[in-house]
Amino acid sequence: MEEFDYLNSNVSKDFEDSLGDRSSHMFEREIKERARLLHNLRYPKDQAILRIRHNLAWEFDDAWTRKEPKAMAMVETIVSDLYKRLTDKRD
Repeated sequence: MEEFDYLNSNVSKDFEDSLGDRSSHMFEREIKERARLLHNLRYPKDQAILRIRHNLAWEFDDAWTRKEPKAMAMVETIVSDLYKRLTDKRD
């Protein structure tokens, strides 16, 4: 079977690191947006955390074969902070 050059790209370490930073920020923003939506829909914080974790795992399960994004480990912190801020705003 013949190999295609584009399947084996040689990218610099700096460029690869910059992609990781961008995707990490994207995941954090996505988690915040989902948490805000679930808060507005009156989901309890614990259920929102579970739902966001399950959704991310389902959506990106095949993409995480090498390494899970750092933001996945921060779901609970991001959601808790956002829920606290939004709840305090209502009072």
